[in-house]
Amino acid sequence: MKHCYIILLLLLGTINWSCEDALTMTPEASVTFGNAYQTEKDIESAMLAMEGAVRSFASQYVHWASKLGEFDDYFDNGGGFALLQPAKLNGYTYGWYSAYNILKEVNSPIPFLDDVPMTEERRNFYRGQIHFYKAFTYLHLVRDFGDCMLIRDEVISGPLARTSWVDVIDYAIGEARAAANLLPEYSELKDADGDVVTYKSIPCKGAANAVLAHLCAWKAGCKYMAPSVKSGYDDSALWQAVDSACTAIISLDDVYKLASNPEAVCTSVLVGGDRESIYESIFRGFADEFGEISPTFLLAESRYWQTYPVTTSRLTLSSGCRMLVSSVREMFPTREEGGEKVTDLRRDAYFYKLDSLAHDTLLPLTEGYAFPWKWRYARLETSGTGTGMFRGYDQNKIWFRLADIILLRAESRVRLGNIEGAIDDLNRIRKRANAKPYESAEGDLRYAIFKEREKELLMEGSRWYDVLRNEYYKTELYGGYRSVSQQDILDGCFFLIVNGEANNTLFVQYPFWQKYL
Repeated sequence: MKHCYIILLLLLGTINWSCEDALTMTPEASVTFGNAYQTEKDIESAMLAMEGAVRSFASQYVHWASKLGEFDDYFDNGGGFALLQPAKLNGYTYGWYSAYNILKEVNSPIPFLDDVPMTEERRNFYRGQIHFYKAFTYLHLVRDFGDCMLIRDEVISGPLARTSWVDVIDYAIGEARAAANLLPEYSELKDADGDVVTYKSIPCKGAANAVLAHLCAWKAGCKYMAPSVKSGYDDSALWQAVDSACTAIISLDDVYKLASNPEAVCTSVLVGGDRESIYESIFRGFADEFGEISPTFLLAESRYWQTYPVTTSRLTLSSGCRMLVSSVREMFPTREEGGEKVTDLRRDAYFYKLDSLAHDTLLPLTEGYAFPWKWRYARLETSGTGTGMFRGYDQNKIWFRLADIILLRAESRVRLGNIEGAIDDLNRIRKRANAKPYESAEGDLRYAIFKEREKELLMEGSRWYDVLRNEYYKTELYGGYRSVSQQDILDGCFFLIVNGEANNTLFVQYPFWQKYL
């Protein structure tokens, strides 16, 4: 596997991209591209460059928006940004270059793909990857930035205006469907030499269906965000598409399987390569090949949470996101069954020594906060004066896992009126965690599914998107987000301010933010 990444590094080292802004889509060495793509190996190297761009995207602050919606008892989140305080504009500002860099990599081999000698099956495999990376990228752009520049197969070298997020997501849905049609299942992936692919950073049919499901769910659930001229679409058809895409993944029992318990989620699934994982970016074991990974990265969302004992120099009081022990106990309650106490297993898997570290004698150190323990494996410095110091996490970035897809299908089913199917999916995740099965006394089933996603995917960065997709912002977000008007929503209050577009004369910020700039 390592030889693939060495090829990737060599390729990235020989192609010099211009980085003036996100719309400079023409590489400085573009005149040589015709010679660069002569064999299938060349095309495979281009695909690895796309994989590398996704990995770079994962290691940037691309999840800035998601932390605004995490369950949090300490409303710091980088300066109180979760409370919607427009005066602190830096908390809502991010550049989208790392996302558009994926599209630059994607578009470079397209003109040459048909000219390279290979079987049509292999050509379709590479076409499928291209479609996947486009759909994947636009999923993240739309959810974080809303309206964005839509770049299809063409090379763009001048100013470009933003396109409605509804139109962008329609394009992305088409790309995801094309990817799902062309890509083989994970178990059937092979490289250019005919060797079986054993890592999950190469797009497959399951990964494409995961992207498709999330794209359709976002468009369906966020219809209230669409301008009136764009909101006439059939959301029920989209929810049916979510159900179908999720089912296509869930039904592959020989490919994807839930880990046995929440402890295994922490020690295997989130580490990488587990059967519950559907698509991931590889970081584990490649520090030397890829260079130093700054501890400021720490696997995206985990950087805001993780503390002692993994990051031995960091206690909860220096963490940007925090949960009180009392909140953890409420989220993962203990109940009695047959005279015995039964506890949701996620409580002690996701948090380190919850009860013993909650002792009154430790309150001066903890102030009642719990110690997250979802990411277990640290990368330590091995030489120099910093030997033994924390460098980051020796774990992969898991983009999609089966539990997410099962609960997303549950959400789609309750919206479609398939109550029995929704309850079955919900209880499948609860059973794995030893949690109490759903009962009608809990109230609204859709809300129960939302809260289950909150528990299962805690600290993984999905809650912000789940809140918005379900239109729960008035009760599940914080501060000013609870009182925004419908006009504020249409004016882009839930989307980030874009920086780095000073040279794009056609670009405009969302009206909600313009008045504060």
